Amino acid sequence: MPPGRSDVYRNLTRRLWSVRVGGRVVGHVPAIVLADVVLRASEASRQRCLRTGARDVHAWASGTVAEGARPPSAVRLRYRIGCPGFRTNGLCVTRAARAWFEADGSAWCVGGWDDEALDFL
Repeated sequence: MPPGRSDVYRNLTRRLWSVRVGGRVVGHVPAIVLADVVLRASEASRQRCLRTGARDVHAWASGTVAEGARPPSAVRLRYRIGCPGFRTNGLCVTRAARAWFEADGSAWCVGGWDDEALDFL
């Protein structure tokens, strides 16, 4: 994958992770790791998809492509169209230090939240 910031989202048709750089899809991979992750979800597009039943890319992770195995401390990251934003343990997540997007379609993350307040940034 190219260096620099990349966007990653689940391609439901291919059952792979799509990788976008500069707004253009540059590849599809079974698994990928990102560092310094920002999780983005368009609420207006989510509402439109709920209203029309159409599918489009309205939620993705943006970060720097990295390497490394997922640690046991990683928590499951979820996105569901029926609920705004990315979530883990019931809390909204907008950032993560690192995220793993696995071949089985699951996503996991570590860091990026205030452990004392139990609230994500």
